[in-house]
Parts: sequence; C-alpha cells; structure tokens
Amino acid sequence: MGIYVVVANQFEDFARHGHVLSYSTLLQALKTPGAIELKGSRIIAGQGLGRKEIQHAYRLAVDSGYGSEFEHWHMWSEAELASEDLSHKRHRKNVLISIPDRTDEGVYTASLLLHAENELMLDHLTGQHVQGMVLLEACRQMFLAVTERFHLDDYAPQKRYFVLNEMSVRYTAFTFPLPAQIRYRLLDRKQPRADRVEVQAQMEVWQDGKLVTEVDVAFSVMDAERLGKREATLAERAISSHVSSLRQRLRMPPRADVHVMTEPISPL
Repeated sequence: MGIYVVVANQFEDFARHGHVLSYSTLLQALKTPGAIELKGSRIIAGQGLGRKEIQHAYRLAVDSGYGSEFEHWHMWSEAELASEDLSHKRHRKNVLISIPDRTDEGVYTASLLLHAENELMLDHLTGQHVQGMVLLEACRQMFLAVTERFHLDDYAPQKRYFVLNEMSVRYTAFTFPLPAQIRYRLLDRKQPRADRVEVQAQMEVWQDGKLVTEVDVAFSVMDAERLGKREATLAERAISSHVSSLRQRLRMPPRADVHVMTEPISPL
C-alpha cells in the first residue's frame, strides 16, 4: 500500500521524490486511469494547496471511485486558518498559520499552513525547501496572533498598533513543504502604562521532531490613535527634510512657506 503526499505545483522539484505528487500530477492520475496506480494507496493533501484545490481534488476522487484512498485526504488540512484579526492579513492566501492554542504555561503552538499563491511565494521559490522569509513571516504572524488572542485582556485601547523593536532569526536546517509547527514562548510581558504593552518572546519552527528555525522578538503594542499622530508628525518631518535637501542639490532657493521641522518629538 502506497502513501502519497500532494503538494502545490510550485513545489515541483520536491514532488519528484517518491511518495510525493504535485497537484497537477494527481489530477492527471484521477482523470487518466493507469497513469499512476492509486488503488489501495492513501492520498493526503499537503502544503501549498488552497481550499478550492483541496475540495476539487476530493470531489473528483470520490466521483472516480477513489473514496477509500482519500479517506485521510484532509488529515493535514483541517487546521483552521488564523483570522484577519489575529494574523493582520486581509487575504486568506497570505495567512501562514493556524489559530494558535495554549499548550503549557507560556507556550503556544500553531501549524504552518502554506498557500502557493502567498505573497512571499509568487516570485521567489527556488530549490525544494520553504524559503526563509516565509518562515520569518509565519513567526511574525504567530506573535501577532498569540498576543491578540491571549495577552491583551487588560489592555485599554480597542484600536491597537504593533511596533517591532527587535527581531533575530537563526536557520538551523531546511524546512520542506511538509507539516511543521510553530511554538511560541512568552519570555516577558509588562505594561508600563494603560496604552502600551511590551513583550519579549521566542519562537521555534519544528518539523519531523527537528528544530529548523529560531526567532527572538521584542515588540510593543500601542494605542493606534496616539501612535498615528506621532507617525504623521514624523512623516511630515521626513518630507520637509527631504525637500530641503533636494532644493540644495537642485540649487533652488528655499521657499518662505516651507518649514523644516527641528523640534524634538516625544518618545514612543
């Protein structure tokens, strides 16, 4: 009895290995009996497939008489994507994690969920492994989602803004388009004032019992309205400074109505 993991067509190099099929190869096998012997096998939906592809392949398989072979088709794809409120992503294809759950005190987990049309995979997919920037973005979504879901109960402002202060990453092994888990460990959380929360955390990506990526992060959650006003002031200062430097380069006299801001800005 064979086992096949089906991955998105974008992972065609990875799909050349035994026990792996690309999505297009699977569809061809279902439409052309004998192309690949599927009878008696177990077929599982892997990384990179969207909801439509998963549903389409399943319906086609059942209609073609492969219901038992697809009994475990949804085994890896049943995890629910993190919502827009948790991931801060408007399009489902750009969400890279499942809804995080608490496992131990200070430890939270989520599954890595890839979509072949993710914004980070459309124009940079080489080799057989998952690109490092994809894993880094997944960890960024992880700290957003964990904080939004578990750590803002006593936070006053309803509209909030996350500010990334520090982030470091270590890649210790290749990650392949197979199931992977992200583990988030809260290291420190403090709230110096009602409109600000400061967090330090560590994240790890695990695949097949092996640590493949580590990310350390420090970030702040702030009142979006208050930060927005400060951001607008800093943007105005940056524009004024740039226009002033352009005038000097272009040998243009300064305008009387242009004021380069030099007054100090209060800290965050």
